[in-house]
Amino acid sequence: MMNKKYWVIIIIVFVLLAVSLLLVLSKYQQEENTNSLGETSNTTTLHFTSSWAGYDANAIPLQTVLQKYEEKNNSVEIVNESMVGEDFLFTLKTDFASGNEPDVFGLWPGSDFDILVEQGKVADLTELMNEHPEWYDRFREDTWKYVTVNDRIYGLPFEIIYEGLFVNKDIFEKYNVAIPRTYEELLLAVEVFNANNVIPIAYNSTPEGSYIYQNIVMKLGGKSEVEEPFNALGNLKPSFLEGLYVMKELYDAGAFPDQAFLIDDKTRNDLFIQKEAAMIVQGSWLIGEEGIDANDTSIDIVPFPSFKNGKAHDSAIIYGCGNGIFHISQKAWEDDELRAHAITLLDELTSVESALTFSESGGFISNVEIPQEQMNPSTIYVKGEELIHNAKELVGPTDSFIDRNLWEDILIEQFPDILEGNISPEFVLKRIEDKMKGTQ
Repeated sequence: MMNKKYWVIIIIVFVLLAVSLLLVLSKYQQEENTNSLGETSNTTTLHFTSSWAGYDANAIPLQTVLQKYEEKNNSVEIVNESMVGEDFLFTLKTDFASGNEPDVFGLWPGSDFDILVEQGKVADLTELMNEHPEWYDRFREDTWKYVTVNDRIYGLPFEIIYEGLFVNKDIFEKYNVAIPRTYEELLLAVEVFNANNVIPIAYNSTPEGSYIYQNIVMKLGGKSEVEEPFNALGNLKPSFLEGLYVMKELYDAGAFPDQAFLIDDKTRNDLFIQKEAAMIVQGSWLIGEEGIDANDTSIDIVPFPSFKNGKAHDSAIIYGCGNGIFHISQKAWEDDELRAHAITLLDELTSVESALTFSESGGFISNVEIPQEQMNPSTIYVKGEELIHNAKELVGPTDSFIDRNLWEDILIEQFPDILEGNISPEFVLKRIEDKMKGTQ
């Protein structure tokens, strides 16, 4: 009997010890889980978006800068939702409309920016710049106008852009064609290239493909018609109609690819990059990674050709700030934690170090001054700077002064029908005018 009691006591002791051990382990696991949750809650997620993604020349430098920021700020995770092409703007506007806006975003000047400011969805950075004058002084004074509404600052203008006629000089030399400086010379070049089975101009009927139309309007109407496109009666000024007829003339002359209405933006760019097309009307963002080699000496950039009765100076170019204008959403600004991290991200994005990273792609023109001794300018970077320096007239992008919904959904959407002669240019422009007047 004593033996039995002894073993029962031993078993009970072991059971109690086992239960105690389980309780200790359970408590330890709970503490570990609590600590883990605590660490997760200390990580702030910032949502960022821009058009610098995919084949865009700034996509890789952007990723480098964001990664460096995360390394310096290990309590912050950047979710980079950038996307290239036409989907960027549509998605951005949809996100704002649904209350799912990004915390920090890049957006060029124009009607979409103006609408977001008017709706109170973009943070006012005026006081931030007043408190940090050394930060304000990083940027060229004349570019603050692109982000200022009613004397208030709503973004930081980091990137300078320009547009021009990019030419493959080797193709011109092969067929003994002069680089066109006038519209007549452009038509002559189109004729020669067609005769030799070379695509004259890489074009497609998308908003970006239609930069050629923007440049035509700019050279026809000059700064006054582009930047104030409507007259007192609410009608578009003459250069917009004349420009459509010029596009029709170029189309009829065989200036564009056979599949111009079907190809996407990357395919269009590749026609020029791969030397299948002699020319393309594009912007500085074409230079660098996934674009043209910044030290390719076979490429030149010139102002778009002039017209006999055009109002713009021969050297005039489209110039301004691109998608590299960085903003903070009002929603993020109203959250103390998000605001603090969004400000430090903006500081990183617009730093001299960041400017140097982007400039290493070869074509990026920073609005933040980089010390001369740190610069190693590429061949095409120098051409771009010369293009800007020599321009006696700098004109804002044409599509920045007309509501972008009207520009893209009515005008650009109808380009195939206009060029094929199915509808008249007058009909399309009247639709825009009627929408602006609220009569349609």
